[in-house]
Amino acid sequence: MLVAGIKPIRGGLCNLATGEAKTLLVNPTELAEQVRVNYNRVQIPGLSHQRLQYVGTGNVSIPIEFYLDRFVAREASGDEDPDILDFRNFLQALTVPVSGATGVAGGGPPRALFFWPGVLSMTCVVTNLEFRYQTFDVFGDVLIYRARTTLEEARLVRMTSSQLRSRGSQRGPT
Repeated sequence: MLVAGIKPIRGGLCNLATGEAKTLLVNPTELAEQVRVNYNRVQIPGLSHQRLQYVGTGNVSIPIEFYLDRFVAREASGDEDPDILDFRNFLQALTVPVSGATGVAGGGPPRALFFWPGVLSMTCVVTNLEFRYQTFDVFGDVLIYRARTTLEEARLVRMTSSQLRSRGSQRGPT
């Protein structure tokens, strides 16, 4: 519900290598959080079923769609000609290694912090990215596009059941 004079709380994405952050113009209309629990299926001769042996829990994965609209950006920023493609460039920069990487550990794309206050906060990497350009002006400039991406949690430390129970999806930088 919108209250007159109060801006809605918006989510955002921060490149942890550069510190550059982008606040979302429009929060996504839905958010799906997916996790896979992996088990070995042990076949025991003569047993009527498979025994499940825990192997590990997969990373949280969030397929998400960002909506970029020049008219919304103009209203939000007051800028007559906002550059909505800058967000595209920001996302693309999260898909390739940072410059100056000298080894395997630092040779991958930068990690990011995805945050949506009160809903979710996690350190992640972009594992999939797709742009759908929808509306163009008479000069061929993009007016509206959608960026579909998959953000996958990129943890550096172990997460336990009790930690997840107490903090839930508010995990922050790790």
